[in-house]
Amino acid sequence: MVESSLFSRVDFDWRNSPLFSFCENSDWELFLRIAEFCEVSSGSQLWAEGEGGGRLICVLGGSLEAVKKTPDWGKPVIMAEFLPGATVGELIFDDPGQHSTTLQVVKDARLLILEPEGAATLLNDFPATAARFWRGAAYLQQFRLRQANSRLATLF
Repeated sequence: MVESSLFSRVDFDWRNSPLFSFCENSDWELFLRIAEFCEVSSGSQLWAEGEGGGRLICVLGGSLEAVKKTPDWGKPVIMAEFLPGATVGELIFDDPGQHSTTLQVVKDARLLILEPEGAATLLNDFPATAARFWRGAAYLQQFRLRQANSRLATLF
């Protein structure tokens, strides 16, 4: 959980994040109490392609990359870069599915991480907040799908 002394270090502008677009101030404050704050060094791996998932990450500082294995090319492809203000993990959040990419830290990062236990707390104890949060997750997935469609269209 984020300790009150860390609140000043959490400068994430949640109002501009698609994930929190349907949330209220009280929802964000609750998210801060449930999420875990951590600092991760450059070169660290947050999850590996094929690994089970369930964590949602808000990038407060630094940068992350989602990398996909490409056996035919012999080198990984960078699928996405996540800079401060971004969120990642919503595709399999609260789902036993497997990650489709490896998520690695490119530049020392400050993160807020919502683990499945925190999501369960939201769902069980704060259902209205959970509904707004999951609506935002669906909106974020829609936003990313539209971005992917635009990028795909440039290939043809």
